[in-house]
Amino acid sequence: MQLMSVESLKELDDFFRSMRQAFNSRDLKTFRSHYWTDKRFQNLDASGRRDRGWGEFEEVLDQEFRYLESVKLELKDLDFQIFDDQFATVVGGWKLSQVDPEGRNHDQTGRCTFSLCRLSDVWKIVAQHYSQLSEESAPTE
Repeated sequence: MQLMSVESLKELDDFFRSMRQAFNSRDLKTFRSHYWTDKRFQNLDASGRRDRGWGEFEEVLDQEFRYLESVKLELKDLDFQIFDDQFATVVGGWKLSQVDPEGRNHDQTGRCTFSLCRLSDVWKIVAQHYSQLSEESAPTE
C-alpha cells in the first residue's frame, strides 16, 4: 500500500476548510460540491436521523439553512487516513452553533467520521456520521 502523499493531505485540509466555510455561509451549492450527490450517499446525523441518498440530506439542509438565523460548524483535531491517494477516512470533533429565528442559541458537540473517495480527480464525501457527546463526556474548555 502506498503511503499518503503530502499533496493529498493538503488537498483534504483545504477541502474541509472550504466545506466548513460553505456551510457557515449557508451556500448550499458550494457545500453540495463537497459531496457525492448519489442515491447511495449516507448521512448519519447526531440526532439519530439517517438520510439515504443525497436528496434526503439536501432537503434537511435546505430547511435548516432557510429557517435558522445563523449556523456555525467547527471541525477540530481532524485525523486523516489516506489510502493510495484514492480513499480517505477522517475522524475528529465537531461543534455546531445554531441561532433560531427567536434568537435562541443551540450548541452541540461530538465526534464525526467522514469517508471520502477521489472521483474524477476530486475528493467527495461518500458517507458521514456525526455523534453527539453526552454532557458528562463533553470536554470542558
